[in-house]
Amino acid sequence: MRDYKLQSDEDLIAGCRRGDQQAWAELITRYRRLIYAVPFKHHLSAEDAADVFQTVCAILLEHLPSLKDHSRLSAWLITTTSRECWKLLRERKRVTQPPEADPEGDATFDPVDRQPLPEEAVRRLEEQHLVRRALDRLDDRCRQLLHYIFYERRTVSYRDISRSLQMPESSIGPTRARCLAKLKKVLAKLGWR
Repeated sequence: MRDYKLQSDEDLIAGCRRGDQQAWAELITRYRRLIYAVPFKHHLSAEDAADVFQTVCAILLEHLPSLKDHSRLSAWLITTTSRECWKLLRERKRVTQPPEADPEGDATFDPVDRQPLPEEAVRRLEEQHLVRRALDRLDDRCRQLLHYIFYERRTVSYRDISRSLQMPESSIGPTRARCLAKLKKVLAKLGWR
């Protein structure tokens, strides 16, 4: 039995082109978070994000035979998803046109666009996606420990981590260092720049 999680994007795309349903399922699972991240960055609702996700998956399926550079799949997905978000937002704007903000009288008006440049946003999303893929390849203990330390919204004490992972508090720091070293190796294999 094949381990689809360990296959490269190129292998998964080749499998999809052959009609391998498991390859398609793994490709979508691998990129689901990345695709959903874009509509949420555009402040779309969960329902709209789900619609955009479905549309992007359909577009990907349609364009699989013509995809040339498999190493740029994440960038292609980000661009395609962004276009679908913009399309949805444009359609909404036509339906409900909000009044324009008055730069002179509106105290909330901020003339400086604080959003990252599109290239920077794409690079950040690609990096986040690569880190998530690398985390998925770590053993459960490392994945859980790194999640507690870096991904929990609330600060989790070493005492709570110790209880949850059933490990001595004093071993959390050294274990974290080993897990980060493993993560670094996996990231290198995945092409971290």
